[in-house]
Amino acid sequence: MRISRTIHLAASGASGVSVTDALDCNSWLIDTGEGLALFDTGAGRDVGAILAEIEADGVDPADLRHIFLTHAHADHSGGAAELLTRLPSGVTLHAGTEAADRMASNDESRISLDRARRFGVYPPDYRWRGTVVTNVMKDEDVVRVGNAVVQLLETPGHSDDHCAFLVQAGGSTALIAGDAVFAGGKIIIQDIPDCNVTALLDSIRRLARLRFDSFLPGHGLFALHDGLRHVTRAREYADTGLAPPSLF
Repeated sequence: MRISRTIHLAASGASGVSVTDALDCNSWLIDTGEGLALFDTGAGRDVGAILAEIEADGVDPADLRHIFLTHAHADHSGGAAELLTRLPSGVTLHAGTEAADRMASNDESRISLDRARRFGVYPPDYRWRGTVVTNVMKDEDVVRVGNAVVQLLETPGHSDDHCAFLVQAGGSTALIAGDAVFAGGKIIIQDIPDCNVTALLDSIRRLARLRFDSFLPGHGLFALHDGLRHVTRAREYADTGLAPPSLF
């Protein structure tokens, strides 16, 4: 789904606008002028639907050169391994240090999938597949792709490995927020060992100090203009010592 001249919504499941598999997060595709960059890969149950969605926008998936992961939770990273096998060689997979370690481990308990499956978030037969991250990024590391500048920002809280990306491309700036914060300033808190409310509120405060136009979260609605207002709303809760309301 093309949402602007350079930004496409390549995947979105039941917690978004339902263009691909129900378990998929919002996956954002950005045209850098020298190839495509994909942010998050969905759960991996139907990678073909993501590739078809890209093609439906008149874009060639073979031009995909970079994949960035906000964190290793299955709905955000489960499609990475298969995408790498279905795309031409030379695609670079980027992630933060902790997410890269979890991806390489191929251990479902490291991403709390065992607990999520037990809670009914994933069906009993769902299996996650990790893979090796090509470029392991540290906080504030920058990757330049064509006319795009992508900066990783460590934003733990939703999970210890969570990162957001600030992307400058096409004369505007977008925040790829992952699961750090959602439209209306909402959040997701889960009963998993590495979900930390205090860390999440600190991450929200960090994001609220940024300047960006587009707000592109991992689930739900997005904004092409004045996107900062959604993070500002979450920060208003944080500044009173309270967690923002839940997305679900």
